[in-house]
This record gives sequence, C-alpha cells and structure tokens, in this order.
Amino acid sequence: MTSIVTIRTTVAIFLVLALRSPAAAGEDPAPLLFGLETAYARVQSYTARFVRQEVVGGALRPREEALLKFQRPGLMYLRWIAGPPEGREILFVPGRNDNRMLVREPGLLSSLVTVAMAPDSPRVLRESRHPVTDVGLGRLIELIVDNARRAAAAGELTLKDHGIATGPEGSARRLEAVLPRDGQGRYYCYRLELAVATGSGLPVRATIYDWGERMVADYEYLDLKLNPVLTAGDFDAANPEYGFPRWRVSR
Repeated sequence: MTSIVTIRTTVAIFLVLALRSPAAAGEDPAPLLFGLETAYARVQSYTARFVRQEVVGGALRPREEALLKFQRPGLMYLRWIAGPPEGREILFVPGRNDNRMLVREPGLLSSLVTVAMAPDSPRVLRESRHPVTDVGLGRLIELIVDNARRAAAAGELTLKDHGIATGPEGSARRLEAVLPRDGQGRYYCYRLELAVATGSGLPVRATIYDWGERMVADYEYLDLKLNPVLTAGDFDAANPEYGFPRWRVSR
C-alpha cells in the first residue's frame, strides 16, 4: 500500500509540474512577457554576438553582426565581424568623453583616427533605426514591456504562444504580440515575434513588423553569456586587444 501511495504521489507531482511547465499547451504567455524585467534585473553584465537587420530610410539594410560586451549602467563595447561595417569598433561609457562614444572605422585612412560622436548623431541614424545606446537587452526589454503594458491596460494586446523551439542556442519559447491596426502613433509596432530563452527568461530574438506587415527590424543575441567577469580594461580604448588610435577628432 505504501509503495502504491508513493507512486501515485510521484505521478501527481509530475503532472502538476508538467501542467505548470512553460511548454504546457494553452498556458498564459503574459507572465513570461511581463517577467522579462524581473529576469533582466538579475543581469549585471553579458557578452553576445549581436545580430541585426533593419529597414532604414525605407530600404532593408544588409545583415550585421557584432561582438558585444555590456555592463550596467550602460558601458558598451562593439566590434563588427560581419556586414558592411565589418571591422568597426565602438566604445561607450556613460559620463566619459562628454557622453560621446568612440568610433574606429575600417579603411586605410579612416582607421588612423578615433572619432568621438554622439550616440544619436545623424551619421548613426543613417545606418540604424536607433541610437547606439539602444543596443542591448535592457533597452529591448524596456521597449517591449512598455508597449505591451500600455496595450494590455487599454485592452488592445493580443498575445499568442507558439510553443518551444530548440536550436543551436538552446530552447526558447516563441511568443507573438499583436497590437491594434489603428495603433500607429501610439505603439512602436503592429506585431512582434519574440523568442524567450527557457533557461534565463530573457529575449534572444525579436522580429518587428510595421502596420503594413513589413519586417522592419530583426535583432538576435547569439552565444549569450550572463554575468561574465568584465574589468575596466574591457571598456578602455587603450585595451591592446582593441584598435582605437590615440589621435582623436570630434564630430
């Protein structure tokens, strides 16, 4: 009798856990979406391969890939390894260099000087939908949750759960958020496809569509490593692993 009770108890516990699993059919995806902020609160630093493709000025730009180091409260280093800016390096440390980022461009002559410029300079926005300071998980989460929260409060948010997909980066739960057709001007986008890593609860891919159902931005974080040990040298232009020339100009 004891063994039968034990088996039944074990089965019951297993069923409860299965029903509460993120993969359970029909589970409300809202807690996962609105839990992104809580998941990110546990992160002080991370490294990743940041991949993006955006529509800028009405044209779809080529896919870009950059190695990213990030540390709170906004320290950032980027080195492009694929796409038109391949070889570019950007370093931004809040409060340093008059709140300007340092940029090293590839090329025979351009690589001889470090350029200090604002993260939201017109030159940046000719190639991107956002300033450089918008790169990163924190800003992405802020943008997603702010729009979703306002839409939910207005009864205008539709959330869909497309289950769990497994790939080279591990498993991720696929969510879709749809905003009202007449929401242009009130919300950032019409539709958002989101992949949330099952282990960390963090977004590892976000694909954004405008009101014409055109894909206007696709952001992905590959090889994401959370809370690695990053030192002051990781955000120092004098780091011998970086290529920032000592000669600087401001633009």
